[in-house]
Amino acid sequence: MDFIFIIDQMPRLLPGLMLTIELSLVGFFIATVIGVPFGILRAYNIPFLVSIIIDFYVFVVRGTPILVQIYAAYFLLPVFGLKISPFWIGIVVLSFNSAGYQIEIARAAILSMDDGQYEGAFALGLGKFHTLFFVILPQAVLRMLPPMANEMSNLIKASSVLSVITVFELHKAANAIISDSFKFLEMLFAQAVLYVAFVVAMTQLSIYLERRIGTSLQIKNLSQR
Repeated sequence: MDFIFIIDQMPRLLPGLMLTIELSLVGFFIATVIGVPFGILRAYNIPFLVSIIIDFYVFVVRGTPILVQIYAAYFLLPVFGLKISPFWIGIVVLSFNSAGYQIEIARAAILSMDDGQYEGAFALGLGKFHTLFFVILPQAVLRMLPPMANEMSNLIKASSVLSVITVFELHKAANAIISDSFKFLEMLFAQAVLYVAFVVAMTQLSIYLERRIGTSLQIKNLSQR
């Protein structure tokens, strides 16, 4: 293992890493904006047609490999006159894919809440809207954070597949170095270290947020007694 070579090639890997971070964070943010509201809707009584559409969307996302979704977007979007760069196709696919899983995460978090939470809120005169946003959601967010962190980790790793449509993320950057130097093992090791470091950083951030939000809720509850 040539560690000197790995260190020397870091300037070539870092732009790919930065693009991986950008793809993952933007894709995750868009997916959260889409997935969480639809997950909340799915947890409550909604029109049958809307429920069927959401369920079908989740079924498609969870039932097809992300590689198939990438190729479908890359080749089908231009057919409909949508000519966008591989970078934005990557954002669209990552968002589309992650939102399907986040719908189920949000739905499960809402459904896991005890019925007594609703009964207590209604007894205090709160309506459904206020009960959801001031009683249920703050507690549900805590239950969403661990699976959301796991989903973020999956999204980071899934971003490597975007190299097939020429997105110059970390995996693509490493492959370019391999083509020049044939140092396959070194670049495989470097990729693994960088991906693990990114995933660990996101996991630690999730743990911090979980503790911070949990502490805030405890203080708020004590102040209201």
